[in-house]
Amino acid sequence: MNVIALLMKFRIFALAFTLVALSGTPVAAADTPEVLFEDNFSGKLGEGWQWLRERPEHWRIADGSLIIDTLPGSYWQKENSGQNTLLRKAPASLKDGFTVEVHMDNSPKGQWEHAGILVYFDGYTFVAFNKEFTGKQCIFVFHQQDGKPIHGPGETDYKDSGVWLRLTLRGTKATAQYRSSEKEPWQPIGECAIPTSTKEPLVGFQSGYGQEKPVRQARFRSFRILKASE
Repeated sequence: MNVIALLMKFRIFALAFTLVALSGTPVAAADTPEVLFEDNFSGKLGEGWQWLRERPEHWRIADGSLIIDTLPGSYWQKENSGQNTLLRKAPASLKDGFTVEVHMDNSPKGQWEHAGILVYFDGYTFVAFNKEFTGKQCIFVFHQQDGKPIHGPGETDYKDSGVWLRLTLRGTKATAQYRSSEKEPWQPIGECAIPTSTKEPLVGFQSGYGQEKPVRQARFRSFRILKASE
């Protein structure tokens, strides 16, 4: 590198340092989403979680993952029988918006067997972002209003066991994205409407249409709720 190039590089560095000093904030801070809640499942659940129809013998924490056995039951239509559903209060309003991210590892093989993110108003009204077996493994987003499921346009085939799921909710719309690894950009799945309810949303995980003597599980790790970006 010649002297002129070195001088130019130094001047660029000095200018960036000056901007940081004047603002008091790193230049890249605007690109970093605000984390409202996170749980890395280090030995125990974080504060604030609640179970619906808990089966304690069918969930555990190991190696930085929450492992939930896939049991019978679901929230499809009027069933409202999902087991070991784990939920917590949303840390922001739907008006302000928030984003849920998690890595999930599962390999559903029974018909309609599923697991994924659940935004729950009650047992008949919710938004779900699942990986499910429908004759093949796929991931999709949909909402249900008073026991009536309404699929959005968002669905894609997905054969790998591990997947990153991201669901952003703001106003009246839920937007789903996925990726295979942290090194890849988020890929869009689609959108669905957020159902109307007088109840505040709860956020967490569901699984269902498994077996009473489970042979498969869903593993969740690196759970975060972020402030929705502008």
